[in-house]
Amino acid sequence: MLKTDLCIVGASYAGLACASAAVSCGLSVTVLEAKPEIGHRPHTTGILVQEAVAQLPEIPASLVRPIRGVRMYSPSLRSFDLCSDGYAFLAVDTPGLLRWMAKTLLQNENVTVHTKARFQGAEEKPDGLYLPAQDLFSSYLVGADGARSSVANHFSLGRNSEFLIGMEMEFAGHDHLDERYLHVFVDSTLAPGYIAWVVPGVGITQVGLACRHPAHLAVERLMEKIRPIFDFSTLPSLEKRGGLIPVGGVVNPIANRRALIVGDAAGMVSPLTAGGIHKALELGGLAGRAVAAHLGGHGQIPESALLAASPRYRFKRLLRRVANYGVPNSLIEFVFGNILFRRFAQLVFFHHRGLLSRKGWGAVIGKDGGGS
Repeated sequence: MLKTDLCIVGASYAGLACASAAVSCGLSVTVLEAKPEIGHRPHTTGILVQEAVAQLPEIPASLVRPIRGVRMYSPSLRSFDLCSDGYAFLAVDTPGLLRWMAKTLLQNENVTVHTKARFQGAEEKPDGLYLPAQDLFSSYLVGADGARSSVANHFSLGRNSEFLIGMEMEFAGHDHLDERYLHVFVDSTLAPGYIAWVVPGVGITQVGLACRHPAHLAVERLMEKIRPIFDFSTLPSLEKRGGLIPVGGVVNPIANRRALIVGDAAGMVSPLTAGGIHKALELGGLAGRAVAAHLGGHGQIPESALLAASPRYRFKRLLRRVANYGVPNSLIEFVFGNILFRRFAQLVFFHHRGLLSRKGWGAVIGKDGGGS
């Protein structure tokens, strides 16, 4: 039987960040990944906000490219540009970045990563958990295994119940595309409850949309609509993928005595923007440190540390409910050129200001500067 201090289910951003933090605190760590290889068919577009970049300061330049602003399009394809001084997004080679994170992690001899290793339950023992499928004993377990978490289900933890469903296609190259911008399309017919996008990625173009679940995803209709400005017919098609995005906020409970969930598994995703990578890295790392402190006998229970740092998303959950009802395209067109609409969009995309902060809303009503 194998033994480890911490077993992490899921080699996701949250899982790998948790593993890195835990091993740096002296724990032995075993990561179980159900996919055949790290980074295989990720369920994310892979846009890092500037706050997330701070969590990964040594990213190889070959895995990212900066995007300086956002170009927003109305249903009739009118557009305006947004940017913020000193702020940039990073488009990411997500499979490459996850493999780099895992490779960096494996430089420590106290880490083991198993692929094709699906979590199939655990038996609680007096001093830990036994995983029969892997013949593994672990003092503690963290589930970072996505929106439909098997760990959450097995341990009767909180489970996500509100989702967006997304689909994306990848094309080789960036032909006919202004590479400076993340291109965002607001259209309640094509993407009710959310948006569509075109991303100049790392050597590829990503075209996708998401909407409230359940719904029919019409990526082909999106591509036909935007053909007058972006014609991808000459670019080789590489891949098509989709998945669920939890948008109901942090679930309850996120832990029991021996197990904890983090990242998408715990609903640590913005209900409004559906962005979760930043919090996955931040809270995944916090989870690793909290588990290490707990097992060392000199820290609070990991759940307490994680909940104290987790956003409540109260206002964003309210805005999510409004978005789910749908906004007619005629109304979107009417407000699209309005200065308040632009300032609110500025606040949402360049969220170094909080949605409920005085400084943020000062920018919306024009009492605080903000580069747009």
